[in-house]
Amino acid sequence: REAVGRGTLLSSLPGPAEDEALDDAVLRKEDFVWSEHEFNDGEKENKRVLRRFTKEFKQMAADTPEGLRNPKLLTAALDLALACVKCYELDKADSIYRRCIGECRRRGMPWDIKCIQDMATLRCKQHRQADAAELLEELASKAPPHPATFINLGTVYNQLRQYDKAETWFLQAINLKGGVPEREDRWNLGIVKKHKGECYEALPMLQQALKEFQEEEPDQPVTIAKVHTSVASCLHDMGRFEEAAEQHRTARSLFLNTVGPRSPLFSGAAEGLAKSLKAMGLHGDAYEALLESLEVHATCDAVHPTPLFEHIQFALDLQGLAPDLVDLGRLRRLIDDGVANLEARGQAEDGNAGLVMCRAGKALLRAGGEDNARRAGELLRRGKDLVRRSHDSGEANLAHEILDAA
Repeated sequence: REAVGRGTLLSSLPGPAEDEALDDAVLRKEDFVWSEHEFNDGEKENKRVLRRFTKEFKQMAADTPEGLRNPKLLTAALDLALACVKCYELDKADSIYRRCIGECRRRGMPWDIKCIQDMATLRCKQHRQADAAELLEELASKAPPHPATFINLGTVYNQLRQYDKAETWFLQAINLKGGVPEREDRWNLGIVKKHKGECYEALPMLQQALKEFQEEEPDQPVTIAKVHTSVASCLHDMGRFEEAAEQHRTARSLFLNTVGPRSPLFSGAAEGLAKSLKAMGLHGDAYEALLESLEVHATCDAVHPTPLFEHIQFALDLQGLAPDLVDLGRLRRLIDDGVANLEARGQAEDGNAGLVMCRAGKALLRAGGEDNARRAGELLRRGKDLVRRSHDSGEANLAHEILDAA
């Protein structure tokens, strides 16, 4: 997935002035209760639990006139924000962190360290990996060396496709822990090697990591599902599509029963399954899985034009292969939801959004029907204008897209 975004980060604030007294409050792990909840009980129950946590926080805030200057309320805010991140309530988490970061920087360590680290996790889930890397580099420069920081840096650079840099950070984390790779290390290094095209080295590492997670952490189904998707991706790249599909099905089932069908984790497993099924020639089944994945991308807090474009193009490819099995009219609601989501988040006025609209218009024209044709015309006109403006401004060479949308 393309990593984009250099969103505005709040500048680092100085610590307390010499004549400013800070209380002696400390951050204690045992005070972080809400974010320790596993959120593995299905979408409905997870949301119910998060609503309860939010209600408790609002009551605490109402009883704290000094606001986030109060260390107990600040701790609770950081706790609730991370719980929101775990539930993929990313807009809510972002809002909380923006209110907390200034006070955390004012207090200094460990408050700023905790806030920066968790904000970096949020930025990754928002597809803003460049911002996450900047936050983690800041963290590494001010905090004592810690394996978790190095692992997070490796993860971010892996997502930014800087694989050698990612591998270096992962190896530094291993050295910091004593030099012996653990299951998480095998998982991380296996992913890097897979991305570097070294699948025959990556696969046994990933399979061993999966075996160890299943044996040592059987009560962590979400983590186990994530490792299944890593194994599946490696198998797919090796051309072992049936085995890959089975791994994706296992991950999809685990995610469905824990985080629910609207989680980006579920979406990733469904998309991977769609790709393997397409490679197996099961185009109708692949389309069903693709629609599950697109549903999440179209409506999630972390909406981004790139996966929307890729999913619509995938649907067009499948329809070209099996026109009797792929009804492109089923894309209509998801296209409208995706465009509306981009508009609501201020992402519908650039060339990337234009590409989505052009591809969506093409799909709806091919779907047939008077209403789809009318909507296709609207999207194509708007999308072509955005693409042309982006091309003329020199942002990207999109001449081929302008011709395709003509």
